[in-house]
Amino acid sequence: MRTIFILIKKEFLQVFRNKLLMQILIVAPLVQFMLFPFTADYEIKTLNVAFIDYDRSSITKEMQNKFAYSQYFIYYGLLETKNDANQLMLKDEIDILIEFPSDFEKNMMNFEPVTIAITANAINSVKAGIGVGYVQTVLGEFYEDKAKESGSVVSNSTKLLSTNIFWYNEQMNYKNLIVPGILVILVTLIGAYVTALNIVREKEIGTIEQINVSPIYKWQFLVGKMIPFWILGMAEFLLGIFLMKIVFGISVQGSLPVLIAVTSIYLLVMLGLGFFISSMSSNQLQAMFIVFFLFIVFVLLSGLFTPIEGMPQWAVYINYLNPMSYYMEVIKLIVLKGSGIEEIKMQISVLSGMAVIINVAALISYRESNK
Repeated sequence: MRTIFILIKKEFLQVFRNKLLMQILIVAPLVQFMLFPFTADYEIKTLNVAFIDYDRSSITKEMQNKFAYSQYFIYYGLLETKNDANQLMLKDEIDILIEFPSDFEKNMMNFEPVTIAITANAINSVKAGIGVGYVQTVLGEFYEDKAKESGSVVSNSTKLLSTNIFWYNEQMNYKNLIVPGILVILVTLIGAYVTALNIVREKEIGTIEQINVSPIYKWQFLVGKMIPFWILGMAEFLLGIFLMKIVFGISVQGSLPVLIAVTSIYLLVMLGLGFFISSMSSNQLQAMFIVFFLFIVFVLLSGLFTPIEGMPQWAVYINYLNPMSYYMEVIKLIVLKGSGIEEIKMQISVLSGMAVIINVAALISYRESNK
């Protein structure tokens, strides 16, 4: 144990003496954590909307005014033809086109089925989908208001009413998902990226040879290397949890000790992966490219931006090997749903198995590369 403590002390001294490494470990994650949630916004604040009105009635004019005074829409105006709308969409000057049919007022006043054509610029499919949802909400509210004014009852065939209840995220605030997700990304970066550069840096400056001839075991060397970064990673995680509560108002609904325990296991996976890459790489540039490639794959398959259930089957199979997807699921379940160990025991088992396998592989690869 004395040998490991000496190695840990040496590693901490190297970390604190390296100003660039300190910035990567402390400053960069904090800046990213405070910046990303305000820029990675799932909400659509404004949509440019234009109209083609074949009815030219007071009702259609009133409905256009409803869009004009909405905080989510910028009223572009009335267009004459679909070709005009196409030209404007090509220039990204409008996002949505709404077409009123010639018999719109007549059918609406009789509360008969009404068809309104909604055309969206789907170059950004997320924006288009959300935008169309906004439009349908405004149209539905307008239709319902008119029915109430006339004292008529709108039948289910002409109007479908629904009550939306959102469990675990009642206000549908995107920050409740994106902030914990970014915390996962930062923990991953600290665990894998920094450690991937560690051993290979020792190779480049020549100190690895001195360590190899010293009377210490290979496992002692790796443990002594990993523990300082594990401590720093856990400290960054706890600071992130604190900022998540203070800055964004997001509380951990489940057990914080359980979340900390799972995070410690996940960090072991990332640290082991970083050291495995480091021992297999010839220089820091090579290690950086490998980590960058794996990191992009991990993030895209993690379920943060795209639900795993919506991915093609081959991507789902690949995702079984993605540790970030398991940890991302744990973060969502504990932070948002308040789940306990029973609900996350599968993720804990998989991450624990990955931690053992990847660290054993890191030890073997280090032995092989330094024979």
